[in-house]
Amino acid sequence: MNLYTEEQIEFLKSLDFMRLGQAINREQWQSAAMTVRRLDMKAKEVGMNDFERNFTGMRQCINRREGNEAKQILAVVVNKRAKHLNAISEELEG
Repeated sequence: MNLYTEEQIEFLKSLDFMRLGQAINREQWQSAAMTVRRLDMKAKEVGMNDFERNFTGMRQCINRREGNEAKQILAVVVNKRAKHLNAISEELEG
């Protein structure tokens, strides 16, 4: 029984998570805004709704140029992503 679709796995393995972190760290707000928008749209498209609230908060932080708050939300997103990826690898092993 597969818990994740191919599209969800592709979303979780996306390099956009790394790009978002880099843009926030470098305070490239326009790039960060475009990346979080792309991630949010893709998450909705593949049914990964547990990221929606985080991406909304991240977008607000980016619009206000609050780097520290954006980094805190990014840490939550990265942790959530890691949990999903661990579940996928356990699913593939088992």
